[in-house]
Amino acid sequence: MLRRLAWSVAVLATGLALVSPAAPATARPGRGPVLTVPRPLLRGAVRCNPLANRHNPRRTLLLVHGTAATPEEAWGWGYERQLTADGYGWCDVRLPDRALGDFVTASQYAVFAARKAYRRSGRKVALVGHSQGGAMVLWIAKFWPDVARHASDVIALAGPLHGTTVANALCAAGTCATVAWQLRQGSLTTDALSNAPVPRGPKITSIATSMDELITPQPYAGQGNGVHSVLVQDVCPGHVVEHGLLLGDRVGYALVRDAVDRRGAAQARRVDRSVCNGQTLPQADLVGAAGFASTVANFLTGLADPLTWVDHEPALPAYAARYAR
Repeated sequence: MLRRLAWSVAVLATGLALVSPAAPATARPGRGPVLTVPRPLLRGAVRCNPLANRHNPRRTLLLVHGTAATPEEAWGWGYERQLTADGYGWCDVRLPDRALGDFVTASQYAVFAARKAYRRSGRKVALVGHSQGGAMVLWIAKFWPDVARHASDVIALAGPLHGTTVANALCAAGTCATVAWQLRQGSLTTDALSNAPVPRGPKITSIATSMDELITPQPYAGQGNGVHSVLVQDVCPGHVVEHGLLLGDRVGYALVRDAVDRRGAAQARRVDRSVCNGQTLPQADLVGAAGFASTVANFLTGLADPLTWVDHEPALPAYAARYAR
């Protein structure tokens, strides 16, 4: 009886160690920090279209959504339809809790998804993230060496690479959501993102709009060391598009394709000015785009829920803490 009880306790302790968010993340040479999120959760968060395969000559893109979104709300109505029509493979990843939780934990999902996209396509992939996802794709390329080796491009679409003053305002009273603490300008997280070495290999592009109401101020918020920054207004002066609508914007998409298909980071001068004659992607499902309203609602309610607020930014894991102030 005692032997059976001891065995049960050992099994329980092992299970708790596997799911504990506080489990230490040691680094493996050439691959970076060990992922501590259970693999079934990571596997269930990734999906790919049939064109993400070794026989497709076009590149596969990994799409990482932003705060309060889902892959369907962010990418399903625009980018995924357009990429499929243009012959590209794509994979997307569903970040936990609509990316309203801890940025560092959520980044493990993006790491797993990047590795899966690379294995499926058999060649380097382009990492594309919107909003918080834009900061996340740069984060995983900086801290996981194999992700950087297997990436052709790191593309932030309206990404807070320097944080955003909107998050500073949310935390001004001394308590706010964890992710708001982390995406403030001057936070430990954004300091580590800025100060960590730029990975060799992938081209890094930040695509933004001067009319962004959430990632502020522009263009500073989207800039960074080793990052080529471009505004959609550099292609089409006076082009009207805000933060969320950049997900279906024809000019932004043209810049993404310029980065993916050509040498170097995206260049405004190389984009055909005919894109200025249209607003949304040709394949965009404008009815489906209404689903983005759920992202907006969850953004407002998720960040405004005082039950989720904390009074400080979480400590960074050791792999990143050395680069924070």
